[in-house]
Amino acid sequence: MLRLLKLALLRFRSPEAYRRMQIHIAEKSIAELKLKGIDFASAKVLELGAGGGGYSIVLNREAHHFTASDLQKDTRMDKFGIPFKRVDVLEPFPFQNNVFDLIYCSSVIEHVANPNNLLKESWRVLKPGGVFFLSFPPFYSFALIGGHQFKPFHFLGERLAVRLTNLIHRSNYQDYASSSGSLELYPLTIDKVKHLIIAHQFRILDMFTRMSPINTCRLPGFLKDLMTWHVCYLSQKPGDFTVS
Repeated sequence: MLRLLKLALLRFRSPEAYRRMQIHIAEKSIAELKLKGIDFASAKVLELGAGGGGYSIVLNREAHHFTASDLQKDTRMDKFGIPFKRVDVLEPFPFQNNVFDLIYCSSVIEHVANPNNLLKESWRVLKPGGVFFLSFPPFYSFALIGGHQFKPFHFLGERLAVRLTNLIHRSNYQDYASSSGSLELYPLTIDKVKHLIIAHQFRILDMFTRMSPINTCRLPGFLKDLMTWHVCYLSQKPGDFTVS
């Protein structure tokens, strides 16, 4: 965790620094998933929201067959030879039904205006028994990433948080969802995303805190959102089991 904290503090110094942080997280995340029975060596994997490709580098190395996706390709990914497909999570995915063994979606859902489409399309393109890994930082977390660019004012309500952020950082945000020059942001809680996953007929196999010996996302009430830096949901489309 100390290495992660150091990488997180340096992440905005350059695109390479951000990618180094993502690579470290991806290596630890995939190690956790392997311990939970995910066999990357035989899996056809789709990543939603590849961004600069930090996670993609590790997933491409570990998976039997891998496809990174996003609204547009970061050209810096080219030197890593990562297969890429343009995907807008607000629209139908450009894949046939029942194609992938695993979908990996990290730090994306909190930037999506309509997460129902993301979940519906993920269900459609997963094989029966396929696994959906979804993770995000709860908006009201005390951690560095909680509240994103609006921290620590996000605890004061949207209107005041936007005003104070604009004042201190000389930004020009109108609200969370129309953050000019930045990704849209939608305050999500652990329970809200859990209910969305279940509503789309996924079976939640596990819910855990990324890279943490304490599973804070199982704490009662709102306390879990405050204490969890990154919640992970490991879910499955009903069918033949791929997780032991």
